[in-house]
Amino acid sequence: MSFIFRAYHAMARQRGMSTRTGVPTAATYVFVNMLRKLRDDFSPQFLAAVFDVAAPSFRDQQAEAITTVRKFDIKTQQFQEIKYAGYKANRAEMPGDLVQQLPYIRRALDAYRIPILEQKGYEADDVIGTLAKQAVARGYSVYVVSSDKDMLQLVNDHVCVLNPPKDNLLCDAAKVEEILGVPPERVVDVMALRGDSIDNIPGAPGIGDKGSVELIKRFGSVEAALDHASEVERKTYRESLLNNREAVMFSKKMATIDCDVPLELDIEGMRMGQPDVESLRALFTELEFTSLLKELLPVVEVSDTNYTEAKSAADVEAVLRKVQLSN
Repeated sequence: MSFIFRAYHAMARQRGMSTRTGVPTAATYVFVNMLRKLRDDFSPQFLAAVFDVAAPSFRDQQAEAITTVRKFDIKTQQFQEIKYAGYKANRAEMPGDLVQQLPYIRRALDAYRIPILEQKGYEADDVIGTLAKQAVARGYSVYVVSSDKDMLQLVNDHVCVLNPPKDNLLCDAAKVEEILGVPPERVVDVMALRGDSIDNIPGAPGIGDKGSVELIKRFGSVEAALDHASEVERKTYRESLLNNREAVMFSKKMATIDCDVPLELDIEGMRMGQPDVESLRALFTELEFTSLLKELLPVVEVSDTNYTEAKSAADVEAVLRKVQLSN
């Protein structure tokens, strides 16, 4: 889904792009071009698209047990207890013009013969993590295409994360550490302390990005940081760790990608093949993607033709003489 949101925001200045009948098309257009570039640049042997489902996930259910969290007030330098609104409560609804384009994006994926995967009760990240784990167990190398930094916790010797708009290909712990300050296996620990305002993951108030990296580098894990909180010199960090253990451990659980979703990897169902050109032609025509239409294979019109059966060498020579005369 991050791929779709990236496509949507990439056309922020051309949000008015639409068909003559008013159907918005900007996100679909960018998504198709990103997909084509991905296919051309990497020639994947297998490819699948993973979507979130509308139904609540297991994280929503676990979040129901949390009623209040603490927030650090920068002005007063005090911690305040507030009501917890719920997991992802701060997320705005999907823009209406993007909602309208989702069916077209799904049609594009179908036309490119790319399966769409989704699992009730889980988020797309969990499905991706599970498929990656199963694919690696079968001996495959995996490329996760996403701009979401949460996915960096999956990086290992066999799993890379690709961020197409920036052409960033992160395939080892050193590169992840260069970007986030910690290796892949410690990403969730940093997230547990830092929190996430968009997903409404509370974290440890008052610590923030820099502090969370410093603490994990020093203690090695969020559990160790909590156990040794009294040793932390900075008062804000120390008080936050001492008084927010439950919220921090809850945050780690929310931030951890579940790689054991109950689904089975159908690797052959993801094998890349030739796209359905006629389905693409119909979609591009409907959405008035004239530049993309021009790049499709032309339609060959078959006209009525009179055929003569050549039964001997003399017949073939006669036909050749006619061709020469016509020229």
